[in-house]
Amino acid sequence: MSDYLPVPTDVAAMLPDPVVVVDPVGTIVWANDAAADLTGLVVAEWIGRSVFDLLHPDDHATTMSAFTTVGGKGLGSLVDVRFRDAAGNWRACETRGRSIPGGAWPGVDEAIVIGVRDVADRHALELGGGDTDRLRAIVHHARAILASLDPHGNIISINSEITRVLGIDSEDIVGGSFGDLLVAEDRQRFCDTLNGMGPLERIGVRASSANGGHVFLEINLTDLRDDGLVRGFTLSATDVTDLKNTQRALRHMADHDALTGLLNRRSLLSELDRLVDGGYEDETVILFCDLDGFKAVNDRIGHAAGDSALVEVARRLERSIRPGDLIGRLGGDEFVVVLPRCSQQEAERISATIRAALIEPIVATNHVVELDVSIGCATSGDSPTAARLLATADDAMYAVKRTRNNTR
Repeated sequence: MSDYLPVPTDVAAMLPDPVVVVDPVGTIVWANDAAADLTGLVVAEWIGRSVFDLLHPDDHATTMSAFTTVGGKGLGSLVDVRFRDAAGNWRACETRGRSIPGGAWPGVDEAIVIGVRDVADRHALELGGGDTDRLRAIVHHARAILASLDPHGNIISINSEITRVLGIDSEDIVGGSFGDLLVAEDRQRFCDTLNGMGPLERIGVRASSANGGHVFLEINLTDLRDDGLVRGFTLSATDVTDLKNTQRALRHMADHDALTGLLNRRSLLSELDRLVDGGYEDETVILFCDLDGFKAVNDRIGHAAGDSALVEVARRLERSIRPGDLIGRLGGDEFVVVLPRCSQQEAERISATIRAALIEPIVATNHVVELDVSIGCATSGDSPTAARLLATADDAMYAVKRTRNNTR
């Protein structure tokens, strides 16, 4: 015989606080009258809806994490969320769920019963009163990761923004080192910052997300180890992944040719300057490649086909070189291959590989394109500056082109 009696649904229906039963993906299968009062929807309008339709978008990640972990806890974490009411206002609520055994709820294999407490009215009464519960709600909904760390960098408390940013349950990481959330390359740097920091420090790190990716965080640390109340560090971290990706994209656009993705003229010449001025004992060789027959492609079948052919030429060039070699497009149908620490014999082999790759027919916008390439070679030993090296290779290329034209 069971040690307890189940609470009848008619009793649960009369509870003053909202009670909602959902399946594992958040579809509502039952709600009491208090839940209807909270949102202004009648109970029938709750059934079959996703609970996420009623939640603030910023609270979705925290709620989903609570759903996925409640089964292993028996009693879920206390989660602050915001429900939309019938007037379109957001109601601040505290929620906690408990997993219901399979088959215990009619028609549902698994279910979660969620208790909801509307704290909006209480927060209004506490406004300006210095109440810690209100401060907790503000910290919880902050659009930054906020954490308190002990003197060793272990997490004492952390808000639910960590769930939205990294997809992990904040309750699961309390007590662990904040450094353990970071990728291995940044973990030691974070720990070194804690050990040697001044009153305030800022550091950029990468954290590992639950989906296996990386998130860029900008962290601000405050040393409050001498504060009698805190006795540790406070941490605030902002997700700057989108900013980093935008900066990376802008840098790539500034340094690369928009059509082929190869280095553009400015970036290639900068890299060539660096190599030639670097004082390497081994020579740097450059191959100046000018396509033969490309103008006829544009004239005969159009610029779209010409662009498509240039993109394929770039890919074939990339497949013909060694790791660490550089390729740039100077403009039009001119390409330059830079071969650091390369012998003349190796340069001749790569040059032959490039020509063999480029004379193979190319399919561009349903047309077959046949090209050839004239390649001029120059070495840094003969030309001590990048500009001179490029000019020497350009002259050599035209010599090859003239010789080939004279023999036809």
